[in-house]
Amino acid sequence: MSNYVKVVPDGQVSQGAVKVANPKRKTFHRRISKAVARNAKLFVRLELYFMAFVSIGDLLSDLVMVGWFFHRNQISYAMPLLIFVGLNLVFQSISVFLNYPLSHQLKEQAIVWTLLKPAVDAHRLASEVETQVGAVGDARSEMTLGRIIEMVVEAIPGTIIQAMAMFSDDGDRSWIPILALLSSASFCAFISAQLSAEWDASKEKRKMDPRFYGFLPRSLTQRCFVLLMLSGLSFLNLIIRALSLVILAQMSTSLAVAVFGGELGLYFLVKIARGDFQYWIMLYGPPGQFASFMMRLLVKLTVDWTACVQFRQPDDVGGLYFSFTLLLTCAIGIFSSIIHGDATLTQIIGCSCGGLIFAYALLLMSIKREYVATFYDTRTGVKYYTDRFYEAEFDEQKFDIFANNENIWRHIRDDVKTWFNERLPSWLESQPAWLTDYNRSLVPDWVVEDKSLLPIIRSKKVLELRIERLKSNVAMILSASSLSSKRGIRNL
Repeated sequence: MSNYVKVVPDGQVSQGAVKVANPKRKTFHRRISKAVARNAKLFVRLELYFMAFVSIGDLLSDLVMVGWFFHRNQISYAMPLLIFVGLNLVFQSISVFLNYPLSHQLKEQAIVWTLLKPAVDAHRLASEVETQVGAVGDARSEMTLGRIIEMVVEAIPGTIIQAMAMFSDDGDRSWIPILALLSSASFCAFISAQLSAEWDASKEKRKMDPRFYGFLPRSLTQRCFVLLMLSGLSFLNLIIRALSLVILAQMSTSLAVAVFGGELGLYFLVKIARGDFQYWIMLYGPPGQFASFMMRLLVKLTVDWTACVQFRQPDDVGGLYFSFTLLLTCAIGIFSSIIHGDATLTQIIGCSCGGLIFAYALLLMSIKREYVATFYDTRTGVKYYTDRFYEAEFDEQKFDIFANNENIWRHIRDDVKTWFNERLPSWLESQPAWLTDYNRSLVPDWVVEDKSLLPIIRSKKVLELRIERLKSNVAMILSASSLSSKRGIRNL
């Protein structure tokens, strides 16, 4: 009997041309999809906790390799790896110091130095804690910064050190160092993919910026495939760069510095030339410029070495520059393998470059078609936030402009002020759910034309939030600057 049927206008079925899929073949996928839909929050929490588990596991694996290098008397590899593990904790500690007031330091620093910060960050985000009391950044941004620090300061250098140890003249290529190298690269790939997926799947982010967030397909099978491509893209990108750096460093340290340092220099020149250096963090004056430089550097290094697609956002590296960076990765890999001439490394890098391009092409074909343009977007951060404000359909979306550095939107400040004062009476009357105390605390005083309304906007809780933020160590550093005393604290 034929496997094809034809649906005719009267609803009857006859032999024909349209193939009907066997329902039993999709039963398993439907059950899984329904289970995910019913327990969406549970799956998100499990995903966050698993990411924290992987993060802690990578740290422990690096410590194991430190012991392995010491055991083999390879001090030149053991000490740098141990230093980078320590630097990871130091930078995590600094981020906590800047993000929280003194009254929270003992608790938050203990979380860092007991290696529990990834788990605590995951718990806070899974528990839907929007912002810790007194913190400058929200829970999602704090978790993202923590993972970036782990990758840039520990995991990526750890991968490079282990690659150097393996491909040196007397390198050990037994299963333990190979497994450790693959573990570090896999950690970076997994965290990179999960960060992008977690931000994209956020209902809040999709609501506030639907033109950028939402590229993940709804189908469970397709979503898993996209995650696999994101992980593969990151893994291959890191392997190519790590091996390229090893090759160039073995030939000439100055050559390695010229190639990778020149790439960073080009990025900063492009940002400065386009007037796109300022980051969204609400710090002003010299501290704000320093924070912008550090965040630009961290984000660029993350993209260079892990190909994290979250940072294709125009306010970060931008869509077109993200794609350009992938091409640079292949170019650096091919260049290093040609001048070195080692057959084994040339084959590994060549296959990895081919796999990288193939994974990127599959990724673009697998995501929702309307989001492919975000991978070649040429807008600056200033243009991006301007477009978001003018194209927003709801007041809540427009209000998000206040969560960003005022220097980014100063050219539209008059329009923002006019819109805010036109809508303010309606908000005070209807009290929309999104007009939380935290959001009210973001509004600068100069925006409110009718100063008699300030006491209504600045409720007791709002004032407490502003005071807590002023007590943060970021604000204390700002207040020590003569420039920031005039400009820096007004948005806090």
